Amino acid sequence: MKIGINLLYLLPGVVGGTETYAAGLLQGLAEIDRQNEYVVFMNRESEHWPLPQGEHFRRVVCPVHAASRAARYLFEQLRLPRLLGRHRIDVVHSLGYVGPLIAPCPAVVTLHDLNFMALSHPMPAARRAALRFFAVQCARRAERVITISAFSRGEICRVLNLDPGKVTAIHLGALRTGASPAAGAWPELTGRYGIREPYVVAFGGRTLNKNIPRLIRAFALLRDAVPHSLVLVGHIPADVDLAAETAELRERIIVTGYVPEGDVFPLLSRAELFVLPSLYEGFGLPALEAQQAGVAVACSTAGSLPEVAGEGAVYFDPESVEGMAAVMRRCLADAPLRSRLVRNGRENVARFSWNRTAEETAAVYREAFAGRRRGEHPAAVCDKA
Repeated sequence: MKIGINLLYLLPGVVGGTETYAAGLLQGLAEIDRQNEYVVFMNRESEHWPLPQGEHFRRVVCPVHAASRAARYLFEQLRLPRLLGRHRIDVVHSLGYVGPLIAPCPAVVTLHDLNFMALSHPMPAARRAALRFFAVQCARRAERVITISAFSRGEICRVLNLDPGKVTAIHLGALRTGASPAAGAWPELTGRYGIREPYVVAFGGRTLNKNIPRLIRAFALLRDAVPHSLVLVGHIPADVDLAAETAELRERIIVTGYVPEGDVFPLLSRAELFVLPSLYEGFGLPALEAQQAGVAVACSTAGSLPEVAGEGAVYFDPESVEGMAAVMRRCLADAPLRSRLVRNGRENVARFSWNRTAEETAAVYREAFAGRRRGEHPAAVCDKA
């Protein structure tokens, strides 16, 4: 088969988890599949984004900029179908929620989750409405829909009224790699971000679902019980005013701002505890990345997190500041518990690999191609739809 990969959405360094997904899946496909040919359709911003090496991967740079959402949608609906026909694509896979609604070949779309429908979202209303329209219609018209967890599969089938037989949950792999910094390098790294050990680490985030304000309030509750700092990797919501906190608390909360990829693993690996307080996660890669770095994990019970983090984490209600603080205090006070979580986390990470993701995705391509040949209707929805 000749498989088209639609990456027209990709803004390198901007789109977060969907870029991680694209990189991991394509590398996995390159390693497990030498039979099919892959034609990757890319925008101007990603024309130099690295693809796997090999004759069976080919880049097609399209004359469109993903930064202009309207222009990208227009190109995707009107011009991409013609390109698919010109390149004789047998199956097209759109990796970022949206693909062509009318394609000359069987279509597969990855709908990562319904976060944009489930919670308040910082995206402007018009852009959010457009994403909702195209994502929902694309999911309904595609031969097959891929999502990234059993939790997301259940949400998608329930909310969009899709036939469960059409939607496949395929877990992601764990991609964060690196090594703990050498003793001599660690002072330079801590100085760069103003970090004092011991510390608790979490990923920041400006969106509501990251739940950073409650995490800060939970840390404030236990500050007198532990000597730790709280390191927030990345940025925090603009409406979180650390200046309103006491001087002592401000000094113990470090917001790093942008952190280069090479620094993330070392910052994780030196922490005594990683906390993931999200209100909603379609998958929860940060939990796996922390487990891969050998850190004890405490995370919320929201969304897919128990499914993904497994026995390598302890859990709390993300809406309970007191409950979050109690779990953090318990972990920080109990070294044997942290050791057990680290051991269980490493065992848990072994369940996930990008090669497995690729093998299961390639099976969906075969199903989509065979289904169109059998004349199956692509817009399979439940009877009540």
